[in-house]
Amino acid sequence: MKTMTTGTIRAKRRAALCSCALAMAMLALPAAANAQSAATPAQTDESADDPDTEIVVTGTSIRGIPPTGSGLISVTREDARLIGAASTPQLLATVPQLNSFNTAPRVSNGGLGSFAPGLRGLPSAATLPLMNGHRLVSGSTQQTNPDFPFIPELAIERVEIVADGASAIYGSDAVAGVVNFITRRHVSGLEANVRYGFADDYQAFSAGAIFGHDWGSGSFVLAYQYQENSNITGADRRYRSQDFRSVGGLDTRSTVCPDANVNLFAGTIYAAPSLEPGVNTCDAGAPIDLLPQNRTHSVFASGRQTLSSAVTLWADVLYSDRRDVVQAALPGQTFVLITAANPFFRAPPGTGSLFGYFDFRPDRLVGDDHFDQTFRVRTGDSTAGVDINLPRDFRASVYGTFNWSRNDTFQPGINTTALTAAAAGTTLDTALDPFGTGTNPAVVAQILDNPTDFTNRQRIYIGAVKVDGPLAALPGGDLKIALGAEYRRETYMQRGQSGGVGFPEDLDRNVESIYGELFVPIFGAGNAGPMARSLTLSLSGRYDHYSDFGSTTNPKIGVTWEPVEGVSFRGSYGRSFRAPGLRDLGSTVGSYYAAAALVDAFGARDPARGVNQVNTILLFGGNRDLKPETARTWSAGVDLRPSFAPDLTASLTFYDIKYDDVIGTPSGLGALLFSDPTFASRVIRDPTAAQLSDAIANTVPFFYTFSAIPTIGNILDLRQGNFGVRRTNGIDFDLRYRRTVGFGAIFGGIAGNYILHYRNQLSPTSAVSNSLEAGIPRATLRTTLGFTAGPVTFVNFVNHRAGVTAPYATPTGTALYKSGGYTTVDLRLSVRMPDLGFMRNPELGVQVNDLFNARPPFFPGTDGIGGAYNPIGRYAAMSLRTAF
Repeated sequence: MKTMTTGTIRAKRRAALCSCALAMAMLALPAAANAQSAATPAQTDESADDPDTEIVVTGTSIRGIPPTGSGLISVTREDARLIGAASTPQLLATVPQLNSFNTAPRVSNGGLGSFAPGLRGLPSAATLPLMNGHRLVSGSTQQTNPDFPFIPELAIERVEIVADGASAIYGSDAVAGVVNFITRRHVSGLEANVRYGFADDYQAFSAGAIFGHDWGSGSFVLAYQYQENSNITGADRRYRSQDFRSVGGLDTRSTVCPDANVNLFAGTIYAAPSLEPGVNTCDAGAPIDLLPQNRTHSVFASGRQTLSSAVTLWADVLYSDRRDVVQAALPGQTFVLITAANPFFRAPPGTGSLFGYFDFRPDRLVGDDHFDQTFRVRTGDSTAGVDINLPRDFRASVYGTFNWSRNDTFQPGINTTALTAAAAGTTLDTALDPFGTGTNPAVVAQILDNPTDFTNRQRIYIGAVKVDGPLAALPGGDLKIALGAEYRRETYMQRGQSGGVGFPEDLDRNVESIYGELFVPIFGAGNAGPMARSLTLSLSGRYDHYSDFGSTTNPKIGVTWEPVEGVSFRGSYGRSFRAPGLRDLGSTVGSYYAAAALVDAFGARDPARGVNQVNTILLFGGNRDLKPETARTWSAGVDLRPSFAPDLTASLTFYDIKYDDVIGTPSGLGALLFSDPTFASRVIRDPTAAQLSDAIANTVPFFYTFSAIPTIGNILDLRQGNFGVRRTNGIDFDLRYRRTVGFGAIFGGIAGNYILHYRNQLSPTSAVSNSLEAGIPRATLRTTLGFTAGPVTFVNFVNHRAGVTAPYATPTGTALYKSGGYTTVDLRLSVRMPDLGFMRNPELGVQVNDLFNARPPFFPGTDGIGGAYNPIGRYAAMSLRTAF
């Protein structure tokens, strides 16, 4: 997968990285005495140049007001320029409240999931991504919750995050908050940028352009971006480890390796190729991608036309085409019986055995140490509408949305039936060679002919109308109202097969919604008094009816109080929900047969049966009886802009979230599945014939056939269910300072999140566990310190994630381990140059991420790394941006 991997090139890259980092560090000396904060712009936000009169505001349906009672996290266009991110996931990896903070974002679930991260340690499905306030489509194979849009970098105006429950405004998925990507509406002429960067064993490139024209009564914007990056594997990062015996842990290296281990079930393991007593071990994670190869095209178009003083037409369209190639682990082959009848069979010396059970990784069959899995995701998000000005400053907006996606997934696989047949082969033409490359190519082809090949299509159709405006004039200001209605249709289609078994799915539902919001200015400019400069109240609510599970109603109240100029207190309380996804409800149910001797391999051991385990059927898949996940959220905060320090702004927010009926599966719970009262209905012991027939009806059988159903002692229903309960609270903080000085400006700040408590229950009746002792970091923060001097801007970012505490395996059970923190330092230098020929306002940028190439903190489990991190390491890039 690498285009440059020789030792010479690596050495040159390291030298270049060190030289670039040293140069940046020298430039940093005037500014880096105290590295500081989040998203403080180093230059004037160019959005001021845009002649927009209507500003898109996140968290409210009413024009011209900020979200009442809720804090707002914003990443401006100038922030994005300084950060130098080539994609929206990379841009938001700089926001401390998001779970992807200080990582190299990639699609979840090995490529099958989505990019969208969660907020404050909550699941990604609990955060709603939007573009210009409108719902987006998912491009995932497994999920139907909206995903991040791949908007061209030059088309982004800003990103706004309301880290507060918002279902009263937006409906489903806005449990932890919303992330709204707001695009540029006005561009004059042509702008372009190009960026190339590299790290050890890694390179990335992006280029884009945006063109716009404004003709007075209307405007048009068109943007395009291309980006690509190479992959990084486990073997590329030497800090990984899998043997933790030196710190009291286990040796977790795999014993399923290219060289087989042979078990005669006589107490001794024999290691190939010599077949002397011993065990082959290997690093199973070495060939697997930490970051996959990616290629993405994205196009954005936006247009607006005023037909009269009362009518404006508008439309936005985003299309992206993303292709990921993921190096995935080869499936290990275990307990493969080979006898002396196989011409390749060799018995361990001195044993005289006529058989052996072989464990091996099929590198020699595949011709490589990994499978290349490909995921091509094409998505489109489009919304068009008309705004109509009504009497008394009311406005009606009528719009429609059509979003679509297609995901083509290809995953090579091993045909275990063909492999078993080859293991039993008796000639050189038909037999499996477990020691080398002697297997007949025709047999190899049969063994490798078992791909998973799926095409998934998703569609969202929305028709909506909203009316908002001033209802009455009050002493404190205008009483404003918004009312709206929405119809949405969602569809999901799947075609393809896995292991020769087809899984066609055709899922759909309709959603009908009405909502309203009332803004009440109790005190304002017209009636301000002592300790009551301003006091505003917001009341909102939304009713959603789903055709598949029923209805839900979610209210919210928000209050903002400004007792004196520069000091504001705010608070909010609301209910939110996440509707079960179409696949949560309707994905294909598989019925898996586990023979009594293999229940441990399936995690299905029944403690009540002791040594007398039984044949078991396990059900996995969707569940039509799911109900929505629900949440109660409240927050309180203060915003400061003191008159005695006009260059300073600060905010502090306390939040509390109780998240119920979280959808999940009881798979992997072990003995808890059999003892927790919540799961009692999921375990059927000694089922009757009718119960067995009902359980496996309309399922896809695995490891058995309907024509020959074994005797079954247990049925375990491991389909999705509303089981989980989560309760978390904490503090968000943001401090920013910017001051104009003689040579230009200095600026800095600090922003972050601190989790006070995070409690988790696998079910309402299970024990309460502390998620802060299960791998969730307590604190994340980002500091900024920089200056602008004429055409030069220099910025220093420091990113910190607190060390995680989590259990790890020991020879006698488990123990808790607290890893160290993870801190990286980023530098940015930009220079605005004089016009050069046809280039206007060219700007040259240099960036170094992870200046000191920080080693991720150690943890005695998985890859030896504690918590999320960025596997790219020290990364240097240069960019050029210009107008024409």
